[in-house]
Amino acid sequence: MVLRIAVALLICSVCARAAAADPSISTNTEVTYDTNYFGDANKIAAFSLRTTLGFDGEIEREGTKFVYSFNHQEVRVPHFSFANEHNSWVNFTLTKRLSDRLEWSAQMRGTRSDAGDILAKVDDDVFGYRRLDHKLDLSTAATLDAFGGKNIVTASYTGLMKGKAHIPSLPPVRLEANEALLGLKVEHVRALGSHEVGATLAYNASLVPDSQQIYERFPATNLRGSLAYGRKFGKTLAVLMEAGLTTIAGDEVSNQVKRTRPYLRAEAEWALTDRLALATGFSQDYALYDLDDPLGEFQRRWKAVMKTKLTPKLGFDLSLERTHKDWIFYDYNSSERRLVATLAYDAGHDRTLEVEFSRLLHDEPDETAAYRGSSVSTRFSGHF
Repeated sequence: MVLRIAVALLICSVCARAAAADPSISTNTEVTYDTNYFGDANKIAAFSLRTTLGFDGEIEREGTKFVYSFNHQEVRVPHFSFANEHNSWVNFTLTKRLSDRLEWSAQMRGTRSDAGDILAKVDDDVFGYRRLDHKLDLSTAATLDAFGGKNIVTASYTGLMKGKAHIPSLPPVRLEANEALLGLKVEHVRALGSHEVGATLAYNASLVPDSQQIYERFPATNLRGSLAYGRKFGKTLAVLMEAGLTTIAGDEVSNQVKRTRPYLRAEAEWALTDRLALATGFSQDYALYDLDDPLGEFQRRWKAVMKTKLTPKLGFDLSLERTHKDWIFYDYNSSERRLVATLAYDAGHDRTLEVEFSRLLHDEPDETAAYRGSSVSTRFSGHF
């Protein structure tokens, strides 16, 4: 694996130098203490060390731009070796200007994740498992300037191939089904002075192999249509509002489920001063992919963010977020509230030192499944 990474970095470096590009290396080291590391009712505290190394660059010639990055991450959890992680991912983006009015782009991301999770806790003994997962993200988009604005057609595919769980003293066993999400979106956006209006039609379909639906994961489709309005008030305030209808369908969707619901999205950003900015947002829509429910969830999200600049080099961000999830298959619901406070120091030369506190409250009707957790992280990142 190390040899493959080294060869990829070498090839990328040679290509970048040949194109007179200027590739760079990014690093991120993080130490975290979490009172509920696995995010469940077992409430197990743990320290972790996370180190990430990345290599990125771009090549641009005659209206064509190619951007690439290679990344590898190691996570160590000293007291629970089954939770150690070895993650690698690559990103490629190709953008080409076909004419004065037409631009085409394509993106690909491949991820390899060798990680573990908790299986059970019996008294003071913790049992875990490991699994090797692969994920592939593909998307392509065409943007055409016509009909008084921008017209964007986007097609995407995300596939998650989940490996079998390796449990000590037991043969490998599959715990979850493979799944994929296919998406198609058509947008029209036009500017009217300081205003901006748009219309969107989006279709999503979750895909699950027939042979793996025994693991309680079922396919479903979602169709959404909406109209949007945005406006900037000088340089201090920007608002965006979007509303429409969103639907869910599938063989396993019960007749008791409210299949059509309002789609809503509202965002506002307000720069009070050069050192203080506020942002808030709300959204609600169906989600189909990689969820707790076998079919999908209707999610409502509220978020508020405050960003301050205490000194030219010292910043403080505070984020509050709440998510409510209505499960479709199980007729169940859950909610989460999260607070994140980050103090960041700009050390210069593209290096940043951060200290972050996070608090998570997870609630469910079944109180035995509810849990709490707090974490404190220190991270140092740099770009060379």
